[in-house]
Amino acid sequence: MFACIHAPDFVAQSALRLRPHLLEHAVVILDGEPPQETVFALNLYARNRGVKRGMSRLQAESFNRLHMLRRSREQEASAIAALQECAAAFSPRIEAVEFCYSSEPGGTVVMDIRGTSGLFGTPHQLASSACSKAYACGLHVQAAVSANFHAAVCAARGYCGVTILPVGAEADSLGPLPLSILDLSPEVAETLHTWGIHSCSELAALSERDLIVRLGQQGQRLRALARGEHSHLLIPIEVDFCSELVESMELDHPIELLEPLQFLFARMIEQLLVRVMSRSLCIAALDIQLSLETTGSTNASTHVRAIRPALPTQDARMLLKLVQLDLETHPPQAAVTRIRMQAEAARPHISQHGLFIPQSPEPGRLEILLARLRKLLGPNRVGAPQLLDTHRFESFRMVSFEPSSPRQRAVSDTAYVAPTALRVCRPPLAIGVTLRDREPVAVLVDGQRYGVVIRAGPWRTSGQWWSLDEWSREEWDVVLADANTSIIGRIAEDPASNCWYLQGIYD
Repeated sequence: MFACIHAPDFVAQSALRLRPHLLEHAVVILDGEPPQETVFALNLYARNRGVKRGMSRLQAESFNRLHMLRRSREQEASAIAALQECAAAFSPRIEAVEFCYSSEPGGTVVMDIRGTSGLFGTPHQLASSACSKAYACGLHVQAAVSANFHAAVCAARGYCGVTILPVGAEADSLGPLPLSILDLSPEVAETLHTWGIHSCSELAALSERDLIVRLGQQGQRLRALARGEHSHLLIPIEVDFCSELVESMELDHPIELLEPLQFLFARMIEQLLVRVMSRSLCIAALDIQLSLETTGSTNASTHVRAIRPALPTQDARMLLKLVQLDLETHPPQAAVTRIRMQAEAARPHISQHGLFIPQSPEPGRLEILLARLRKLLGPNRVGAPQLLDTHRFESFRMVSFEPSSPRQRAVSDTAYVAPTALRVCRPPLAIGVTLRDREPVAVLVDGQRYGVVIRAGPWRTSGQWWSLDEWSREEWDVVLADANTSIIGRIAEDPASNCWYLQGIYD
């Protein structure tokens, strides 16, 4: 038993998946090099207006309120991947049907549904579910179920909605359909038209021997297709889910402002989430590539950004907000002409909290807060500090913040001993130091004189003498006291400026 889903006007549908505002308008898809562009595909609204495939751009422009879009093969590839993923959700054995003479490439997929009734119900219920799933991906499809592979394909191309062909009655079901569903070559189509053959029933009624004499083995094949008797060995394909999570869009005109782009980003993220959530996965990263308009002052042709939330998510609003904040922090330097967005799928993050462990901030809200801080303060000033492998004072770098697991945050049952902490002065506080035998004996801090009661040092450190970032310093740990207070801190001498500084106070 085979189930076929077919997307009519596939090229037009692939261009309108990310343009829902044009679904109820007359749209044509142009192909070719300007100014010799021709109408390659069109939707039903344009066909009802009288537009025909093969018209020149000048002829198409004579129709009022007609939207013209450029053909994008990358958009077609994304739509094909989405359609195949819909079919793969119902059967592990699917085949993409290719037509030799059809103008709609890649819009038909056949599934082997034997043994799937326990999971998806009757064939009609399975076909209806497949249509609903394809609609969620932005594609309107027609479905048919038959015991014959090619009968299911012909019925899906000829009938709207869901069609079930009874076993043994395929010829009667396909009889009223036109011959265009058989993928005829122009020569054979003209020949059959000359004979007055216009439907599958008229072709099926002809003598097989006479057709072979006049059309060769192709005539026998066409008669078997019209009767729903042509045999076929299904050749399953492997759907590469992870590498096909791509949505792209050629813009009708360059866009300079980020606000209009948000509507396009939102549609792309929604389509990617539909495909990811169908496999119970989340989006772990978004790679965005913006093609820029070439100008005299701009040499860069692309603007690439990567959005990587701390945890995989299925929240479309959060992802859209992260994209918006990142592009506001790193805006493109020219108008955008094309958008390409690729998602990386991952399993959802699952954590179990204990009864006595405080709840951590919601990952999505925390990620948006960090993105806003990066926009205000700069990308290198927000995150988690990471120490570098060096003895240089305050040598660290900022890395992206990743919350630890509840198990790592849990406090052990043993007694907790707080380490000694040095409260660093930023910036270091300039002080005056009195030396005796090259050792500090008194310190002047903010006009207050302290005597050095205990001192330890000096701790001499230096490094990177081979570069311009050479550093050298001499540090002392001291206990300072006057008549009323005492301070335990760290002082250091900077040889470059020959000045002393209070680096911090021990807590």
